Amino acid sequence: MSEFRPPVRPSKVRAAIAVILPLVMMIPLGGLALMLLGMSAASYAIADGALTVHSGDLLSGSRTIPLSDVTEVRAVPLVGGWRVAGTALPGYCAGRFHYSNLGTVWQVTTCSSAGLLIRSRSDTQPVVISPPDPVVFADSLHAGTALRVTLPPPDAGPLRTVAFVVLPLVFFTLLMLPVLLLLGPRRMRYVVKDGRLLVETIFGHQSWPTAGARARPYTPGKMMRVGGTAAPGYYTGRYRESGQGTRVYATDLKAMVLFEGEARVLVSPEDRAAFLRALTKEGAVVEPERG
Repeated sequence: MSEFRPPVRPSKVRAAIAVILPLVMMIPLGGLALMLLGMSAASYAIADGALTVHSGDLLSGSRTIPLSDVTEVRAVPLVGGWRVAGTALPGYCAGRFHYSNLGTVWQVTTCSSAGLLIRSRSDTQPVVISPPDPVVFADSLHAGTALRVTLPPPDAGPLRTVAFVVLPLVFFTLLMLPVLLLLGPRRMRYVVKDGRLLVETIFGHQSWPTAGARARPYTPGKMMRVGGTAAPGYYTGRYRESGQGTRVYATDLKAMVLFEGEARVLVSPEDRAAFLRALTKEGAVVEPERG
């Protein structure tokens, strides 16, 4: 048996991708998971001399406004709005939104086109809510009458279903990325034995018969990844090279060996000469490198 390894060279870019990318991606994914797991029905409550608006969303939180600080309560149209930060689901809008007629507000509404705007001395941003009866709610605010309104729960069912399927897969992929990029190059090897070329990677192996195959030193042209990994110093999977479908298992794209038999394969053994000699002994035809 003849075993060959590809060159393994340190790569700051590969290390950065392996460490930084999962961390960056975990933040929004974690936020989505936190939002979905912590979501409940929103509510407005007037009690104990204060208005409390619960968003029902862990990310958007809640606001409490003393009634003595309220300076304005009025019905407003919600025109030309977009979400700045928060949650927007069918029938549920919570967080910071911007409107052409109001500026930026913090709102917890049913995403309706009308709302009740509340300004106070204790909050720099106005609060917008959408109680079923704005007139009754505004009168209760002015009078300090106890009142509680609970909005219908947000329709997050389809999003939850997708998230519970997708999030575990994405989290698993992000956790495996450092293993793949940092350990993958060191686990790659090429074995020539028993009339076959065997390529082993961190996730499995492939093999092809050497009898009747052709091999030669090779410098590839433009390569396009079809499926697999393409990180600096670690290339595995299916590519298009010179217009042909090619399997690539390499850490170096400059000094490679092209193996053509049942499949077109590019590998990068550190000792190309010894690798080619081993292929010759197992029945492959070795050709000189073409100019």
